[in-house]
Amino acid sequence: MLTKSFRSKALVCIILFTMLFSSLGVYAEGNNIPTREEIAEQYKWRLEDIYETDESWEADYKKLEEMIPNVAEYKGTLAKSSRNIAKCLSLVSEIRRLYDKLQVYAWMRSDSDTSVDKYLKMGDRADSIASAIDEATSFIEPELSSIPESKLKNYIKDSRLKDYDIYLESILKRKEHTLSEAEERLMALAGTLSSTPENIYKAFKYNDRNIKKIKNENGEELVLSPATYSMLLESPNRNTRKKAFEGEFGSYKEGINTLAATLYGEVKTNIFNARARKYNSALEAALLSSDIEPKVYDSFIEAVNNNLEPLHRYVSLRKKLLGIEDKVHYYDMYVPMIKSVNSNIPYEDAKKMVLEALKPLGNQYIKDLEMAFDNRWIDVYETKGKYSGGYCWGSYDTHPYILLNYNGTLNEVSTLAHELGHAMNSYYSNKKQPYSKADYVTFTAEVASTTNEAIMYDYLIKNAKTKEEKIYLIGSYLEQIRGSIYTQLMYAEFEKNIHEAAESGETLTASFLNETWGNLMKKYYGEDFEVDELVKLWWSRIPHFYWNFYVYTYASGLSAGINLSDKIINDGEDARDAYLDFLAAGGSDGPIDLLKSAGVDMSTPEPVEKALQKFDQLLTELEKLINK
Repeated sequence: MLTKSFRSKALVCIILFTMLFSSLGVYAEGNNIPTREEIAEQYKWRLEDIYETDESWEADYKKLEEMIPNVAEYKGTLAKSSRNIAKCLSLVSEIRRLYDKLQVYAWMRSDSDTSVDKYLKMGDRADSIASAIDEATSFIEPELSSIPESKLKNYIKDSRLKDYDIYLESILKRKEHTLSEAEERLMALAGTLSSTPENIYKAFKYNDRNIKKIKNENGEELVLSPATYSMLLESPNRNTRKKAFEGEFGSYKEGINTLAATLYGEVKTNIFNARARKYNSALEAALLSSDIEPKVYDSFIEAVNNNLEPLHRYVSLRKKLLGIEDKVHYYDMYVPMIKSVNSNIPYEDAKKMVLEALKPLGNQYIKDLEMAFDNRWIDVYETKGKYSGGYCWGSYDTHPYILLNYNGTLNEVSTLAHELGHAMNSYYSNKKQPYSKADYVTFTAEVASTTNEAIMYDYLIKNAKTKEEKIYLIGSYLEQIRGSIYTQLMYAEFEKNIHEAAESGETLTASFLNETWGNLMKKYYGEDFEVDELVKLWWSRIPHFYWNFYVYTYASGLSAGINLSDKIINDGEDARDAYLDFLAAGGSDGPIDLLKSAGVDMSTPEPVEKALQKFDQLLTELEKLINK
């Protein structure tokens, strides 16, 4: 089950690198951002598929309010029979399904234009009623946990509970971490406070932050909106990149003590929840809820630390190709090393590229992608007030939706393939699995998306028409691996370090967080990279640190994706079919076992090591092409 950071159980998968939000869309001119009314309907998601009107949403909200108290009639009855358990869990599923639908609609309406208070309030109401649901259902796990193990195991055999067997087995596994009914109720009540650090962070980032203006090399004054900042980091003019970086990071520096206190609040919340449930650490609490052993997390960090030399080489190559005489800075890491040969790809062409590249996944998969395009699952372009990122979201009773801020770059084509991977994963899981087993856990959330990206890059590189195009594509793939594995595991190591520090009594001040971050950057990026004082604030811009040990899943996802894509491309229909079965499996088994069935063993560091070997191989190929 996904955490509060993902707006509860409904699936939401935020694309990585939120700090590199999409550049200006093809409808934007200069620094002007169009309104939604200026965008053709075919490029806007059709939320009417969820609710035709806001009044319909209100009617379901009222219905949900009336349903919640009905759960109380099962209090004290669960140990009596499997029939009572089945009826109770069926009612809770019905409640949560309706809640998911309400929440998805409200927040996606809000994300369409964040300046509209009406939908922000609807989203807040949806979030608030989630607490009422948690409180009303807080007796269930303690009651189930109190049933003698042999008796509960016998109940699980009842066919009426076949949709809930995975959940009930997880109750047995978590028995020692389940509290008394009164304690669980208090935990549910305290849950209303747990989103406060993230809400403060978002309020600063989106409302209170002093967004800077800079002048580019042509003397044009530009507002550093997320999209514009992303665009400027890719500018060939180093001084423009530097000014954009200083303006963006400087806006966070102005609130750095507040942001440090906010992140410290998040960490303390995680530690409180872990200790209250008798886990050894916040990391253990976060991972075991997804049936992942902490040693898996640690093995990934060890694997990346053992393979930092290729990243150091990559930084050195970037320095050489960009003609940098001093050291490489943060603002030098996102500009293409080679001039882009695909700098303006119309969205319609991007669709064709994705459909062609993903053909190894089979005819039905391609037909389903075409359905997503044709039926307005996707909100394509940046508009005024629109949420500045990219994600896939939906509920069991809706089709998936995708939010983009498409800008015509190859990176955005890759983002499109990425989010469609999420969409198909959800679509197939929801079709194949009952509600109770449809949700996939955090650990597998990024596999489908990154497999799509890996397949797409393989196709593009193999079909490059010129040496220059091939060089550019390899460089882009290297950036993908750097961003998804090296960078995300550096984030993961930071997250682990600060939680361990807080658990041992350290106060997470801004200076402590800055130094912790700076030391990691020195280790990861090597001698040719300059860790200046301002870049040490990078941690303060990362929303993922409010998602309770989520970032490592980007690395596990792409590592699995690279391994699986190689199998799909090279091993034929059996490998493809095993992968498609995985996409439809949802949460019907443990994540490690599901991935083993698909063809990759994530209980070992081997997939991460193989992915980093891929980085090394691509880098070697790039060096040879450049030296020809």
